[in-house]
Amino acid sequence: MTGPHVNYIKAYLKSKGFTDLELMDDLTDHLATEIEFSMDSEKLDFETSFERAKQKLLPDSPYQLERDLKILTTPKHNIMIKKIAYIGGYLSAMCLMLALLLGSLTYHEKINSNLSRELAQSQNELSMILEDEVDRTANYISYMKEMEMSQIAVIQNLAAVQALIVAAIALFSITYLPYRFYNSYQRSQLELNSL
Repeated sequence: MTGPHVNYIKAYLKSKGFTDLELMDDLTDHLATEIEFSMDSEKLDFETSFERAKQKLLPDSPYQLERDLKILTTPKHNIMIKKIAYIGGYLSAMCLMLALLLGSLTYHEKINSNLSRELAQSQNELSMILEDEVDRTANYISYMKEMEMSQIAVIQNLAAVQALIVAAIALFSITYLPYRFYNSYQRSQLELNSL
């Protein structure tokens, strides 16, 4: 690979809108390595090897690569990513806490429903002794309506608990986990660069 070839690659990258010199140097190295490999192994000329290397290594819009890199490495965007991650983690924790609270309330509702049923059954047995058939039927219908309403409330609360748990998991996995992976990646890159 000659000096004019390297300058040609750099000029191409500049013409595509690259301004970050470090990124241009890295891309030039990658392209030059690929071009040399094609020229040596397939005995192709520089132009054909360069076209193949561009298709293989560069996206359809190479300047997008530099813009994406700037967005990810800009402190303002890093702060914004952190805020989104922490807000997502906080909302996830809140949804989980609400789900636990609603779950415990539903459990208590179910216990109250069971106690009400036992109380109604004992009252029904007592009324069988003291009251006539019409009063027993009215009490039984009233009891059944209360039980239906109680069971509907339990089912609705359980559905809300499930929705909150799903929302908590979704918020956590969409906002907080990607930040953690990105943060770990940045630390590993810094460690590699310091070696």
